[in-house]
Amino acid sequence: MREERLTARGAARRTLLLDTAIELVADAGAGALTHRAVATRAQVSLASVSYHFSSIDDLRTAMFEHAQQTVASQVAQAGVQSESAPESFAQFAADLVVALLTEHRAATIAMQEMVTAAAHDSALRPTFHRFHEELGELLASCIGDRDTGLTAASTIQGLLQTALTYPELDMERCHRSTADFISRLRTDRQTADDCR
Repeated sequence: MREERLTARGAARRTLLLDTAIELVADAGAGALTHRAVATRAQVSLASVSYHFSSIDDLRTAMFEHAQQTVASQVAQAGVQSESAPESFAQFAADLVVALLTEHRAATIAMQEMVTAAAHDSALRPTFHRFHEELGELLASCIGDRDTGLTAASTIQGLLQTALTYPELDMERCHRSTADFISRLRTDRQTADDCR
């Protein structure tokens, strides 16, 4: 029983450290992520962070995966809704983008920071590639084939990256533009399929 409590406590501590790492990266960038910075911000010992994440690579990868889980849960919700009504997927995709820019902004910023870091750090690439493939598959099921889904996923990533640089972004306009883009992509794909 004590072992179960310690395991639950350890899981809660790990989640606290990962949430803190997300906030740190969202506030100060990927370069600010260190064991000491997480320990200071979370108000825990440095040993506690080192216990859960033995190296900076472990901490960076785990934080990246944790941020992606937040984003993936929003993606999954959109996917479940879009499967029942694929014709309205453009609205769900736009809802997803706005939710990521507002409700889950810190996780979205942290994820974008780590995507950029993955360009230089090969250890981070597999984590991003898995997520990108999953998002591409979800989009492909609603707008066309795998290549179209991956292109849409890349475009949405770019849209998020750009939108995060505009703190006063008009979310209604962003929603409208995203829905329009996804709708056009679906229509173009369907037209191309019909012409074959």
